[in-house]
Amino acid sequence: MIVVLEAVSGPITGRRIEVRAGSILRFGRTTRSDYAIGEDSYLSSLHFAVECDGVQARVRDMGSSNGTFVNGSRITEQLVQEGDSLAAGESTFTIHLDASTPAEVSADAGRGNTATTPMFTGPQGGPQGPGVQTATVSLPGGSGAAAWPGYSRGQSILLRALYPSLPGPSPSVPGALPAGAGTVYAVLDAVRDSRIQAFLDASGERYLALDPSARVQVYVVAPTPQGRLLDVLIKDGWGHGWGFFCVSSFAMEEICTHLRNYMTLYTGAGRPLTFRFWDPRVLRVLAPALPPEEAADFFGPLARILVEGEKPEVALELALTPRGPRQQTLMLV
Repeated sequence: MIVVLEAVSGPITGRRIEVRAGSILRFGRTTRSDYAIGEDSYLSSLHFAVECDGVQARVRDMGSSNGTFVNGSRITEQLVQEGDSLAAGESTFTIHLDASTPAEVSADAGRGNTATTPMFTGPQGGPQGPGVQTATVSLPGGSGAAAWPGYSRGQSILLRALYPSLPGPSPSVPGALPAGAGTVYAVLDAVRDSRIQAFLDASGERYLALDPSARVQVYVVAPTPQGRLLDVLIKDGWGHGWGFFCVSSFAMEEICTHLRNYMTLYTGAGRPLTFRFWDPRVLRVLAPALPPEEAADFFGPLARILVEGEKPEVALELALTPRGPRQQTLMLV
């Protein structure tokens, strides 16, 4: 099922926006959202979200200042039906539920202050680039999403996002992907779970301490696609704030050296503070909000970052573009 939002009044009247099964699309005035309507000054920076699970469609207000309305009533969260009216800011949409037909995209989508309709065909391809800052990704059922034996569908989607060039577990050097794809690293905070150090030692895989002085117990490891450690990270660690994944063509030592630069912040009085950027609760707020120059410094050798969302069934994939960080929401359902 596809949910189609047809703009019937407001600054983008005539535009049709689709939300596919298994996706969440967040609307607002700025690029904090997945679909930015910069022309609508009455929208909050992150105003409302539309979710489609393939059977039902749901609208959620994202704590907006002026409210989200369905059929004239202000809502916090509500299931919507064919023909319902959705109003936010100066924009009004008619909801259409379509089992097959893709939505049309206005030819001027993305011009001016409005982001293009989010599109994505995979971590290594698709119509990405400057101007496409955020998107929602939903992988369909079939062999691609279910290619990892012993993992659930959601876990398989996560693995496919990390290892897009592999059909499933296969022999490999530690953490290595096919040429040009980069190496998958996990940055893990042992304070979050006392078992992490033991898991690392038992895995037999090489890892390095982010801080040689041991002021923080954070480690960087390149888990092999078929290894026991990856199984633990996906099945036990995901959703529990252990850290984050990243992809880079640089060596582990270089990743550690780069990330160490962000471990310490200083107060106005010069007092050092540990900056726990590896905490998913910090990273998923920090990285998307960085201006382009600061984002370029922060990403450095990191091609992609994958971090858990507020709910374990949501992953956020972050990458750098000339306009700053691009955030993609991956539904692990």
